[in-house]
Amino acid sequence: MARGPETRLQRKIREALTKRFPDIFLFKVHGGPYQSSGIPDLCGCLNGRFIGMEVKVGSNKPTELQKLTLERIARAGGISGVVRSVEEALRLAESAVQTET
Repeated sequence: MARGPETRLQRKIREALTKRFPDIFLFKVHGGPYQSSGIPDLCGCLNGRFIGMEVKVGSNKPTELQKLTLERIARAGGISGVVRSVEEALRLAESAVQTET
């Protein structure tokens, strides 16, 4: 299986998030024929808040469906966004800790 830059970044993000937030529930969404399209790459729950992160590298951009899904998560009260680095992912997760539900 190829390990591209996005896959490596996802792994680094998962490692950093679980180190910084030991109680985070986090999972990688693997796309496939039985998976809904547009689901963020990394999903989880921290401090009672749902988190969805679409991981992109370089100039890659989220699809319209991915953007719509991230917007729907936010409208439903979750935390969501496109992250391009470990630091961005940590900041996004930190907003789940700082935000009142």
